[in-house]
Amino acid sequence: MPLLHRYIFKQLLAAAAMAVGLFVFVLVVGNVLREVLDLLATGRLGWSTFLYLLAVLIPGVIPYALPLGLLTAILLVIGRLSAQHEYTAMRASGLSLWTLAAPVLLLACLGVTLSLFINFEYAPAADAAERATIASLAHSNTAQFLEPRTFIRDFPGYVIYVGDRDGPDLRNFWVWVLDGQGHAVEFARAPRGRFTADPANDTVSLVLENGFAERRDPAKPENFQDPTEPALTFQSTTYALSLSRLLTPIDSYKKISLMTLAELRAALVAGPPLVYPTPAQIQLYHTRVQMQIQRHASGAFAVLAFALLGIPLGLKASRSETFVNLGLALALALIYYILWFLITLLEAHPHLHPDLLLWTPNLLYEIAGLALIYRAARR
Repeated sequence: MPLLHRYIFKQLLAAAAMAVGLFVFVLVVGNVLREVLDLLATGRLGWSTFLYLLAVLIPGVIPYALPLGLLTAILLVIGRLSAQHEYTAMRASGLSLWTLAAPVLLLACLGVTLSLFINFEYAPAADAAERATIASLAHSNTAQFLEPRTFIRDFPGYVIYVGDRDGPDLRNFWVWVLDGQGHAVEFARAPRGRFTADPANDTVSLVLENGFAERRDPAKPENFQDPTEPALTFQSTTYALSLSRLLTPIDSYKKISLMTLAELRAALVAGPPLVYPTPAQIQLYHTRVQMQIQRHASGAFAVLAFALLGIPLGLKASRSETFVNLGLALALALIYYILWFLITLLEAHPHLHPDLLLWTPNLLYEIAGLALIYRAARR
């Protein structure tokens, strides 16, 4: 690599690393931390598990920060070269604009490759690792995982309310037993309770002590004034709670958003996870899978689209001020992602091929960038 290319590449790499780090921090605070910080604050996660989940999840947001971070770096570096007349000296020496663009495009291609890997392979695996970690905590220490003063609906057929926590002990239990339609047919309350794990059957037993219970008429479960029998006191009663919602098997049906590229391609062949899907359901499912594939791919190639547009804009801006270039990058990113979002709303209309339309913002930015580069190179 020539000396000039190395110089520009190093400048871009340093600026891009700082800009991407900034946007990753914003995305982590707004999204990733929201998912796990509440678990830490309520004592359901230890610090070691919290830091592990952060380390696993943070790389997954890099593809969202990379286009904007690289665009900001290009505007800063190219703008500074233009403002300090270094670009003018390059052109006077007989160098073309494409000489300046070569290290930019190299860095953009590296960014595309990294984003494709994260989107299709790393991010689904990281999401699965997060879910498996949280499920493991729920299985090994159910009492510690439950949050007091909230209605817990993670156990099929039950709603549980825990009034208070004293270290590992939970107090003031309220339990509603639901029928198949979600109506409460039994209610129990006890000042104390304990959980006993049954790993072999993926269940836990909730044992309530020194409480009372009442049953309602299954035909009229909404009638709270007329239970089928008087409230009964008990010294101990047990409820078997399934962990099926918390412990999803690895080989079970996965959300489309959690699939790797190989799994997405297999889903196109297998079709929707329905017993007798209709043609319309099959078409809609295929569209959703294709949308996920193209969403990941077009999102990765947004790095290249932003880079092509950033080169001529950096020359035109001719500024080295950080905040001006950052504002311009945010405005371009906002327009891009608004177009992207509007196209995703067409997912329910397969005949419009929204999976292919997802590439429209990329094409618009790339065409505009190439046209502006060609115009600037002729000057």
